[in-house]
Amino acid sequence: MGNWLPQLTFIEDPIADDFWSYENDDGVQHIARVTIGRPAPIPNDPQGNWYCPLCIQHRETQSEILCRVGVGPVDALVNATRVASDHFHELRKVSPRAQPVKRP
Repeated sequence: MGNWLPQLTFIEDPIADDFWSYENDDGVQHIARVTIGRPAPIPNDPQGNWYCPLCIQHRETQSEILCRVGVGPVDALVNATRVASDHFHELRKVSPRAQPVKRP
């Protein structure tokens, strides 16, 4: 996406937040945090498009907030949840509602 989308550093208004456990190719269990934010209108967009923020945070990688665009709030939300769903199906032995890892 271009620079016209907000460059978010955190999701201010999450509407869904969960931890998924999954297994990597070596059979090691990991935890990822999946957060979807509330859709919002794209600022100053003459077309009236919306975006929906999404973050899939793996402990071993830097988290990045993606903004998925839609022609309205539901379309933006569907596009963000599709990214999460595709990611879910790429992982092995995924289990939602995992307990987050407590860091010392």
